[in-house]
Amino acid sequence: MLKKIVICLLAILPVSIMAQNASELKFGHVNTQELIMQMSQMKEAQTQLEALSKQYEDEIVKMNEELQKKYQDFQALKDVDEAIMKTRQDELMALNQRVELVKQTAQEQIQKKQETLVAPIIELVKKAIAEVGQENGYLYIFDTSVPATVYQSPKSEDVTEKLKKKLNITATPKATAPAAKK
Repeated sequence: MLKKIVICLLAILPVSIMAQNASELKFGHVNTQELIMQMSQMKEAQTQLEALSKQYEDEIVKMNEELQKKYQDFQALKDVDEAIMKTRQDELMALNQRVELVKQTAQEQIQKKQETLVAPIIELVKKAIAEVGQENGYLYIFDTSVPATVYQSPKSEDVTEKLKKKLNITATPKATAPAAKK
């Protein structure tokens, strides 16, 4: 009989300890995309990306204008030697290939620049999340910008304001989306 009581107590004791500890568990959540878009570093990155994108756009427009003019000149050719027609046609094809190459290069360079500018911002946010989590005793902080969060309990605390304080974000205007890839 005593042995049964001891076994029951040993079985119940861990459950009651776990139940007591469960009430002390803290969960938090934050939308990292919104947080990042409010950071001054991200606004500066967007400005740099827009400037780079504009440079490439201007160059592509200039090249397209040149291609259009050469094409019109080619169409205006009437009674010329076949070798001259072939030379002009080859020039048009080469210029068109250069335009396409510049477009492809522009897209790659803008994407590479975006990755270079955004990576340190993301690391800064990750570090701040880890610090806020440790300082406030959170077991987990979930990112609600990722659609993997299926359910969010009202007991989960929104840690956005703590992170804004940690990251020195003062204003909270609605930011625009990052520069789209072209």
